[in-house]
Amino acid sequence: MGIRLFAVVALLALGAQQPGQPPAAQNPPPPAQQQQQQQDQPQPQKPPVFRGGTQYVRVDAYPTRDGHVIEGLSAEDFEVFEDGKPQDIAAADFVAFDELPDDDRGPNVSAREGLELASDSRYRVFVFVVEREAFNRELWRETRDAITEFLESEVTPRDLLALITTDRSWSDLIIGKRLSEIQREIDNPEWITPVLSEQSAVLLGCPSDGYESRIRADQTYALLEGVVRLLGQIRDDRTSIVYVSNGLNRQPPNKRLAEKRSLQMPAKMGIVNGRIGRIPQATDMHDEYCKTELRRLAETDYSHKFDDLITLARGSNVAFYPIAVPMLVPALPIPRGMPLPPGTPMQRVRVDGGLGMLAAGTDGLMMPADASLNRGLQRMVKDVTAHYLLGYYSSNTKADGKIRTIKVRLKKDGSVVRARPFYRAPSNKEMKAMAAPSKPGVAPIVAPPHVVAALDVLSHSRPSAQFNAYAALAGPTLSVVVEVPPAAVDAGRWSEGASLEVIADADNGDTTAMGRGRLPANGRALLRIPVTGPQPPSKVMVRVRATGESLVERLTLPTEPGQLIGDPLGYRSGPRGLATPVGLFEFARDEKVRLDWPLLGKVDAVDARLLDRRGQALKHRVNAVLQQSADGGQAVTEIAFNPLGRGDYVVELAATAGTATERRVLAFRVK
Repeated sequence: MGIRLFAVVALLALGAQQPGQPPAAQNPPPPAQQQQQQQDQPQPQKPPVFRGGTQYVRVDAYPTRDGHVIEGLSAEDFEVFEDGKPQDIAAADFVAFDELPDDDRGPNVSAREGLELASDSRYRVFVFVVEREAFNRELWRETRDAITEFLESEVTPRDLLALITTDRSWSDLIIGKRLSEIQREIDNPEWITPVLSEQSAVLLGCPSDGYESRIRADQTYALLEGVVRLLGQIRDDRTSIVYVSNGLNRQPPNKRLAEKRSLQMPAKMGIVNGRIGRIPQATDMHDEYCKTELRRLAETDYSHKFDDLITLARGSNVAFYPIAVPMLVPALPIPRGMPLPPGTPMQRVRVDGGLGMLAAGTDGLMMPADASLNRGLQRMVKDVTAHYLLGYYSSNTKADGKIRTIKVRLKKDGSVVRARPFYRAPSNKEMKAMAAPSKPGVAPIVAPPHVVAALDVLSHSRPSAQFNAYAALAGPTLSVVVEVPPAAVDAGRWSEGASLEVIADADNGDTTAMGRGRLPANGRALLRIPVTGPQPPSKVMVRVRATGESLVERLTLPTEPGQLIGDPLGYRSGPRGLATPVGLFEFARDEKVRLDWPLLGKVDAVDARLLDRRGQALKHRVNAVLQQSADGGQAVTEIAFNPLGRGDYVVELAATAGTATERRVLAFRVK
């Protein structure tokens, strides 16, 4: 993995984008040395090189004849021009897609693994971004079916897919999901229901009449900009974003809103005991937050943000293929400001909403959400077929941060080749940052792999899940916890109970554990199942059966079972009850959790600590109590969430026996 990708993984581990701090770079060898290396040994697939540090530019080019890419060309067959000036081509690699077999990635790819795959030129990357606010259930069903048909007919096993909604953070993006996983996600009828982010919910609780569209736009632009910037940092080849929406806000600043006096609020939305709720009495801090944020939204020029997004996409070699979702408007005239009466007939109106400009500005294609949608998606696939990846050292050494144009031609006949049209030069600030020597003994902070793997489990949680399941392995015993969300229990979900089935398989496909149980009306169950096979289980299927329905959750166990300590079981306590088994490790700040770590043998001592997303130890003290018995016993840790801010954490338990030390981790989220 190249240094550039290494730094991007560090950004994901931090969970926040740091503007103006590009990843470090590794200079490619000068042309003469590079030519000698090519003569001495075969050229492997090269990792992407950050063009900002050395101004080494890579261009994907698609020379065609009779609709097919011409094979067998070399660097001498091409001409490359940057801002009209010819450039010396240093390398030309042919990247073929159709003959590559499937790879061995698992069904659940972590964010880190997805970035590593996407940095490889042999993969095509398609990112679907859906604005859920643009749909009702009928519109979504039609669009979903068209997208599903396209995915099943056009996407190959080696294509990398990603799906994200505009109400999420760019750091939630996971590239490389299996097609079946995406289909399962979008087939859930509850998936299309928008989920307010914490910031949006708080802002809507302010006196925000007239701000709704700006709050939505602010979140959408933040998501799109983050995704485009990330793709540009990890990948030189063209990346396609399918943006499913009914338009992108391009409103200018609104002085009337900016100068509007804040209204007195009888009740405000804010954070109460770690949850979004109404604050009975307004606080000065909350008032100031509302004033500051609403003024910022009113003064934001979304037409400039729209232009900046196109510029960023051009420099990142990202093409937008928007799907224009029709807007639903009343079929009969309705007085302005009057709420829609129930049963009002609606009609569909085709919209552009700037999507056509977004597609044209990034060399993509706008597609209407109708019968022609599949043809547009097929065109997108054809736009990223087999190609040549050309590399050159730019003759323009200015560090001005500007967008530069690229044109590629074939020398033989002078025909223009479809190729990457733009790239962004590094700024002077970026050049200085990359040229500055590193401080002695200081290394980039990147989360260790075991911490990344633990946190990745949290990324697969779904707000719409019917039940949550967790599997823990301790020697010859597999424990499975099933926990139904409290809101579903209160609504009477499975009020008469349901049957549970558990099947666990090893890596070689052999079934190593099977068990049955009962889910009571309170929605909480704990099953302990003996492992009978010689190999430890790695995959667990949990099925809930009730009258007329059968629901399944699939879990993955750590690849290396513990020798001194097993996977922990958690028990939450809070306002809703005491010591209830945990199936999803997400907690409110007014809750506590007790973790029981099974001991698999004689242990001399245990020690626990709390880590952040980067794997760095926090000052928050976690006590670990050793409770040994004849059959092994357990180590017990308790964590109260009141002192912690919202975010993801990892608790690490270290067990020592003689000279051997074993560490196990578990990730949890404070909401």
